[in-house]
Amino acid sequence: MIPELSFTTPVFIFLFLPITLAAYYALRGTRLRNVVLFVASLVFYASNGLFYLIPLLFTCVLDYIVGARLAAMGDGARRKALFVASVAIQIGLLSVFKYAGWLSLEAQHFATTLGLGLAIAPIVLPLPPGISFYTFHTISYTADIYRHRFRPQGNVVDYITFVGFFPQLVAGPIARASNLLPQIVQLPPLPSRAEIEESMWLIWWGLSKKLLFADRFGDVVGSAERAIASGHASGAGYVFMYAFGFQIYCDFSAYTDIARGIAKLFGIELTRNFRTPYFSASPSEFWHRWHISLSTWLRDYLYIPLGGNQHGALRTLRNLLVTMFLGGLWHGAGFGFIVWGLYHGVLLVLYHTGKLDERIRAALGPRLGAAIAIFVMFQLVSIGWIFFRAQPGALGPIFASLAAAPTAILANPAMAPMAKMLLLLGLPVAVTELVGYLADVEFVDLYRHFPLALKIVFYNVAIGALIYVWVSGSVAPPFIYYKF
Repeated sequence: MIPELSFTTPVFIFLFLPITLAAYYALRGTRLRNVVLFVASLVFYASNGLFYLIPLLFTCVLDYIVGARLAAMGDGARRKALFVASVAIQIGLLSVFKYAGWLSLEAQHFATTLGLGLAIAPIVLPLPPGISFYTFHTISYTADIYRHRFRPQGNVVDYITFVGFFPQLVAGPIARASNLLPQIVQLPPLPSRAEIEESMWLIWWGLSKKLLFADRFGDVVGSAERAIASGHASGAGYVFMYAFGFQIYCDFSAYTDIARGIAKLFGIELTRNFRTPYFSASPSEFWHRWHISLSTWLRDYLYIPLGGNQHGALRTLRNLLVTMFLGGLWHGAGFGFIVWGLYHGVLLVLYHTGKLDERIRAALGPRLGAAIAIFVMFQLVSIGWIFFRAQPGALGPIFASLAAAPTAILANPAMAPMAKMLLLLGLPVAVTELVGYLADVEFVDLYRHFPLALKIVFYNVAIGALIYVWVSGSVAPPFIYYKF
C-alpha cells in the first residue's frame, strides 16, 4: 500500500521528494536519471490508486506509437486518419471516465420525468486524477507532430516521464512537448544556488497560500453554504462568490507554485500559469492571466483550427462560444461547468462586440477608467464562480441573496462573522496581488528583492502552517483541480 503523496503530506516532503532528488542526482550523468523520474512519477500517481496507472500508461504508449508513425508517414489520407483516430480514442477515454456516470444519471432522470418506465443503471467509474490534464498533453503532442511543428524525441521512458512528470501530472500546468520533452531528454544544467533558493521559495510560498489562505477561504465557503441551506441567506451570495473566487485562485496558483518549485530542483522549467488574473479589465485579458496553459491550449488546438477570427464577425463569435463551452466541459461533468464556460463565452462575445472596457476608459479617463474596468470585470468573474461551485439547488437562493446590498451582510448575525473572516483573509491576498500587478509580475517573482528578514518571516510562516496541520491531526483538503 503506497501512502498518499500529496504535496502537503510529511511523507512527500520528508521522504519521497528527498529520495527522488538524491537518486536523480546520483545518476544525473547517465540515462538512468530519467528512469528515476519515470518510476517516481508512477509511484506518485499510484498513491492515488494503482488502477489509475492503467489509463495513464495506455494513453502514453498509444500516443508514443502514434507520434512515431505520424513522423514517419508522408502527408495523406492515411496519416490524417491515424491522427483523427488517436484523438478520438483519447477523447473517448476521457469521456468514459469523466462523463459516463453523469450522463447515465441524467438519462435516468430524463426517463423518469417523461414516465418512460426505463431503468437505466448508473455507470460508476473512478475518476483518474488529472486525466483532463494528461489527455491534453498527449493530444497536443500528436497534433504538433501531425502539423510538422515537432518531431519525436527520446524513448518511451522519456515520453511517459514527460506526460506523467509528477510535479505537474495531476493539476498542471498543461505541458507542451516542445517545451518540456527536450528538457527531459537532454541533460538539464545544474541549478545554481540562486535557483535552488528560488525553488524553495516557490514551494514554501505555495504551501502558505494553500494552508493559510485557500483552505481557510474554503471554510468560509462552507459556512456560507450552510447559512443558505438554513434560510439565513441575506447577503450570502456575496460571501460565497468572493470567498470561492479567492479560494480557487489561492488553491490552484499554490499548486502551480509548488510544482514549478519542485521542477526547478531537477533543473526543469515549467510554464507559468497565472499572472494577477483578478486585475484584468476584460474577459480576453482575464484568460491571458488565468490558467494560462489551458487558455493557450484552447486557443492553439481549438479556437484557431475552428477558424479563429479570420472568417468574419459571426464565425468569430461562434468560435469563441464553442471554445469556452468545451473549456467549461473540460473542467467536469455537470451543467454548472457548462453554464460557467458558456457564461465566459458570452462575456468574450459582449466585450468583443461592445468594447466595454474601452468605453469605460474613454468615458472616465485612462487611470480611473482602467480601475473601474478592472472592478467591473472582477464582479463578472466572481458571479461566474457561482455557476462553477454551487449545487444546482442553491443557485436560486444565492442569486436571490445578491439582491440585498453588500452592507446588509454585516447586519445579518449569521453572515457577519463570515464576512469579517473573508476580509481578514482577503486583504493580504489583495495587497500581494496588487504589488505584483503594479510591478507587472507575480508577487512570488519579487522574492529576490526581499530583505533577508522578510524572507525569514515568510519561511517561518509556511513552516508554522505545515507544523500546525500535522500536529493538529487535521488533513489538508485536496487541491481543487485534483478532480479535473
